[in-house]
Amino acid sequence: MTTTPLLADLRQAADKPVPKDFRPSVTYAGRQPDQITTDALPTMETEAEWEAAVAAMGIHLPEGFGLVLVEAVLAGSTNEAAWHRDPGDRRENHTAYTAPNTTQRWRYRFKVVLKDPRADVDIAVLAREAKRRKRPKPPTRRRIGTMIIDLADFQVGKVDNRGGTADLLERSEAALSWKLLEAERLRPAQIVLVDGGDSTEGFESAPNAQRTNDLQQTEQIRVWRRIFWRWIDALSRVTEDLVVLGVPSNHCHVRQGKNRVGSTLDDWGIEVLAQVADIAKGNPEAYGHVRFFQPEDTEEHVLFTMADGLVLGVIHGDQVSRPDMLPEFLKRNQKRGRGIGSADIVLVHHFHHLRLQAFGDGQTMIIAPTNDNGSTWFQYSGEDSQPGVLSLQVDDVGPHGIDVTWTS
Repeated sequence: MTTTPLLADLRQAADKPVPKDFRPSVTYAGRQPDQITTDALPTMETEAEWEAAVAAMGIHLPEGFGLVLVEAVLAGSTNEAAWHRDPGDRRENHTAYTAPNTTQRWRYRFKVVLKDPRADVDIAVLAREAKRRKRPKPPTRRRIGTMIIDLADFQVGKVDNRGGTADLLERSEAALSWKLLEAERLRPAQIVLVDGGDSTEGFESAPNAQRTNDLQQTEQIRVWRRIFWRWIDALSRVTEDLVVLGVPSNHCHVRQGKNRVGSTLDDWGIEVLAQVADIAKGNPEAYGHVRFFQPEDTEEHVLFTMADGLVLGVIHGDQVSRPDMLPEFLKRNQKRGRGIGSADIVLVHHFHHLRLQAFGDGQTMIIAPTNDNGSTWFQYSGEDSQPGVLSLQVDDVGPHGIDVTWTS
């Protein structure tokens, strides 16, 4: 049998001399042999030889147990000169000498382990068994409970490498057309439309923002309201239960210079959410099935229990400086079922790149892609984001059908 790489490595590493007072030994774990060290023995290659050597020491392995080689230490070599009668020479008492035969002797140390009852089974046999074995059925998915559509970081008014407001409107309409087709095909029991924040650019995101934006502050809010209402009106026609969620964000916070002023909900995105809610309330016959939710006072996130019982959490994400910090942030913010970290599915924004990540107790975090006009300043880091609108489906089994309508 060819020497195994493991055995060869063990022997190559055996450069320390064996103590002169060395004795074979066996240690026990309870009543069962655990480690066995042999006397100096000739080279052994197979498990059968190992077991025979151990049996010769008077050690019997329990049923179902075998040996794993831990160490093989060179104990020395024996030169055995062979003197024998030369059969080709008829002269009496004549003998011939052959070259010495060098035999290496090793001290082996074994670990006694429980054998895998299938370890010696041929791979082809295992493959045939696997084909015959009944595979578990995938979870049965009923009619789609909830379809989530996430409008993330539109940043209305921003001018960059993908254009200005006119280009943003084109991308929004393209995404809306596709999401409507999906909603009409799926016919979900419920649609959740999310404003993930940074819906307007504002004028405090960079020192030169006032000279690069193509809309004034009031114009940005007006255009975003029309975009948001366009989505609400269209989606309200393809579901009997439309839920609209909004959260505050860094671009939309009311500011004085770089500093936030006012309360947590003193936010232009939250203001637009209130405006579209008032529009829907004015026509209950057409929009009575549309519900609107914002964070509670002093909170920056929304928790919503969806049609099949799973909880959706929505937060902008500017609470941390890097996306890699989010899992720990979510862990810290569970708060007995009220914090964002207690949700089954958490939607995060702000970081512009799509990311899907498990966290906590089988929970899912999704960072939504942006749909803005670009971030040239960020490209200097060697990265750029592709614009798009995220959607996913959720039933009692969990999230699935994650799709991004890329709009670049």
